Amino acid sequence: MRMRHVAALAAATAGLLTALSAPAAVADGKASAGGLTACNHRAQDITVEFPLRGGFSTYVIDPGTCLRTNLGGGRADEQAVAYAHYSGGHKLAVDHFFFDSRSWYTRHVY
Repeated sequence: MRMRHVAALAAATAGLLTALSAPAAVADGKASAGGLTACNHRAQDITVEFPLRGGFSTYVIDPGTCLRTNLGGGRADEQAVAYAHYSGGHKLAVDHFFFDSRSWYTRHVY
């Protein structure tokens, strides 16, 4: 009897995890907009700025973490610049790239 409960709990947990990992859809049935997942492999904090969006920027991304940023109104030629932040308010461009923001894109910044 107990094994049946454990098996049922495991199946329910697996189903929940599958549902949570699937892309969310909006009320009209269309998939959500695309965006950027930026992963920081540097020793410094980084941000990613989008020059074609008036300088819009991600939140600070700590070393060893990733940040997912939704970008509504995606475009095929989205431009992005990753900046490393140093003490004294200094920043240095460490990566520059183009991607299609109509879907999800992952960038690893080293």
